[in-house]
Amino acid sequence: MELSRAKTVLIFAFLFLNIFLFYHLWQEEGESIFAFGQEEEYFQLEEALESANLEMDVPLPRSGKRVGHLVVKPWQIQRGEAVQAVWNALDFHVDSSSESIEEHEPDLEEERVIISRHSIEDYQLIIRNEGIINLKRSSKTPPEDARDNASQEDIEKAADDFVQSIPFLQDYELDYVQEGDKWLLLNYRQLFDDNPLYAGYLQLSMDGLEPTGFYLYRLQPVGYAEQEREVIPPSTALLRFLESYSGAGRKKSIVDFSLGYYSQEYDAERWEIPPVWRIRLNNGEVYYINAFTGQLER
Repeated sequence: MELSRAKTVLIFAFLFLNIFLFYHLWQEEGESIFAFGQEEEYFQLEEALESANLEMDVPLPRSGKRVGHLVVKPWQIQRGEAVQAVWNALDFHVDSSSESIEEHEPDLEEERVIISRHSIEDYQLIIRNEGIINLKRSSKTPPEDARDNASQEDIEKAADDFVQSIPFLQDYELDYVQEGDKWLLLNYRQLFDDNPLYAGYLQLSMDGLEPTGFYLYRLQPVGYAEQEREVIPPSTALLRFLESYSGAGRKKSIVDFSLGYYSQEYDAERWEIPPVWRIRLNNGEVYYINAFTGQLER
């Protein structure tokens, strides 16, 4: 009798051990396409994806993370330092007194008030309110083989060197690349505490190994709100997204599904940004699902 009971205890002990090890293996290895152990939800997601004419090219992240809102404020641009940093990154080694500056009277009817324009050779740098800087290069005919002789890896390396040479862009990392016949558009995202801040972004265009312009929107993170909440599971966020997505046209793929922070641009002294699940499609469409409420952010 005692031997039989001992065998039973050992069997249950090994069973619980296997369950324990399997759970932790899943936690470390990650990430199946859909939520672990929820067969009904799996089929629901499969049907919703099919109805929306979408497919998943990436696994869903694990759920269960607790985060708080991120408090931000507008970035206060130091014009002289910003202009000199950009010119130096473009190999125009000048001080702020040697470049051409055209002051622009603020126009309250403009959507983004221009504070000042700065030009050197064929580049123009426009500084606007609300943490926006726009670099443009006038039309210039590049060598015909400028794009052909440079691989995408070389272009990305040149772009990253340019970005990292500008002090106020050193907390930006490459997010994804859009490619045309003779151009590349590199999309960067701002980081705070290793968390993607999708509201702060940089779009950099390259012609071969030369930057031809960028559009920057930058925020100044203050810190996290004290109260933390558990974010909704990524599978729930995906279902909420699929409920409102119109899948007309050719079949598309979800190529990125990640957690970060996103907000519209506000004219305020400071505000709170919610965490979001970002869904990016292979055709360039990007959607943000509030990770607390499940609502689609505009």
